[in-house]
Amino acid sequence: MTVQKTPSTALEAIGSLEALQTIIDVVASPIFVKDRQHRWVLLNDSMCKFVGLPREKLLGKSDFDFVPAEQAEIFWTIDDRVFKTGAENENEEEHTDLNGNVRTIVTRKRLVRINEEVPLLVAVITDITEFREAEAHSRYLALHDGLSGLANRTLLNDRVDKELAGTSRCALLYIDLDGFKDVNDLYGHQAGDELIREFASRMTALVRSGDTVARIGGDEFAVLVSGIEDPRVLPDLCERILQAARQPFEVAGMQAFVGASIGVALASDPDCRYTDLLRKADAALYKAKEDGRGCYRIFSDEMDERRRRRNMIECDLREALAKGLGLEIHYQPLYANSDEALIGVEALVRWNHPALGMLGPGQFVPIAEETGLIAPLGEWVLAQACRTLSRWPDISLAVNVSPVQLRNPSLAPHFLKIIHENGFDPRRLQLEITENTLFNADGVVACSLRDLRAAGVRIALDDFGTGYSSLVHLRRLEVDKVKIDRSFVQYLGHSADSGAIVHAVANIGKTLGLVVTAEGVETEEQRQFLASTGCTELQGFLFSRPLPEEAMAELLDRAFGIRQVA
Repeated sequence: MTVQKTPSTALEAIGSLEALQTIIDVVASPIFVKDRQHRWVLLNDSMCKFVGLPREKLLGKSDFDFVPAEQAEIFWTIDDRVFKTGAENENEEEHTDLNGNVRTIVTRKRLVRINEEVPLLVAVITDITEFREAEAHSRYLALHDGLSGLANRTLLNDRVDKELAGTSRCALLYIDLDGFKDVNDLYGHQAGDELIREFASRMTALVRSGDTVARIGGDEFAVLVSGIEDPRVLPDLCERILQAARQPFEVAGMQAFVGASIGVALASDPDCRYTDLLRKADAALYKAKEDGRGCYRIFSDEMDERRRRRNMIECDLREALAKGLGLEIHYQPLYANSDEALIGVEALVRWNHPALGMLGPGQFVPIAEETGLIAPLGEWVLAQACRTLSRWPDISLAVNVSPVQLRNPSLAPHFLKIIHENGFDPRRLQLEITENTLFNADGVVACSLRDLRAAGVRIALDDFGTGYSSLVHLRRLEVDKVKIDRSFVQYLGHSADSGAIVHAVANIGKTLGLVVTAEGVETEEQRQFLASTGCTELQGFLFSRPLPEEAMAELLDRAFGIRQVA
């Protein structure tokens, strides 16, 4: 069998320079050939386009004629190594064109010899600029918040780790925007997004270039302050952040207002760990919120202990609600002003904690509100009190309702179901809500209160005089009762202002046809003054402290002369 050989004329044709040029011009990737003096002796069309000059202006030239000297030095060094060793080289490089645009390229270089004498360097370029830019963009997205452009939690964590590994001191600030939810609810989420971006911009302008501002949640931010020489700079920074948050935000063509709470943790201990720093900043932030918001608090060991206690209470309260153990209700009697007859009780929850002893509501109800436990706790109180009062004489039952509970649109049907299941007359029930809750009442709250009143439940406004209620709100939500806050009753006889406020509230009640209750009555002098103003009902230690169920049953037996059947 005879093998057909390539015609010598074809080989000769391919071997000509013009033919070789024609062949490599077909290749899409830039190709160039250099001689031993590092001069370009052959380039394809793609290479000319890559450089941005015609072939005749490139032949015989070197990299030093077209790229910055520092890049040309790198190219020269790599080319020289290929010429000397004959080793093939592949390298990722940066190439700056004549317009100053920087491209990222991978260059593959190989040594070839013509007639085994003339050394030439042949290179093929792959432009990976778009790939690297996409890669960098993906990396950026992985480390930055998409809305604000700030560092995200991942990048913050990384930078905190690096700071703690160094020798200089750093501090971590945790920042929560106060009132941000109201902006979202009032103006919409797009307005909320605008506010977040603007606050991020304000924060960035307040810190140094080496510090890190991060968004770590919906309205949660953090600042890593690096290289602290004097910790006294931290209060000044916090004050400037608080001031920046207080300034009005232009959103949706309107002005919106928020505030901020800040927790600060200083990594002054060389052995400080990342988790410790975060925990301390979080504990300080919690203290700032607890102290009324709109302020900053710097971590102290006492906060750590308070936070541990809080976490323990949360965990134990979950267990107490799940098992129905430790919680109990005390009942504080309510008396008519006219004849001091016992006409009702207020249900007040207590918790016999296994380690801390008997806890009042102020020690665990705020934690229940923060953690979502207030709903099951409130339902337990309502069910237990209704069940107990159904066995007692025909007196009223007052139960406190948390603002968190009131925001639940299914509150009314849920409460009415509990009342019915425990055989209690809804007309005997009074739900007490705070004045600030009434002032901030939205459609959901107003609808729930109207549905409850329609079923016979009465609504009492607790702590009246401490908030922002107006006659408009009292009329709109059809409140049945107002309770004068104990802070005004306490100073009767000692403060003219307190007396004037009590008179004013009593007159409002008469004008609107509302029942007026004074709570916190502790002295006979207070009782006489309140009686003279026309208060309808009185409650306080002068008459009785809150009593456990058994003691309350005994008091009812004495008051009504009827032993109740358990």
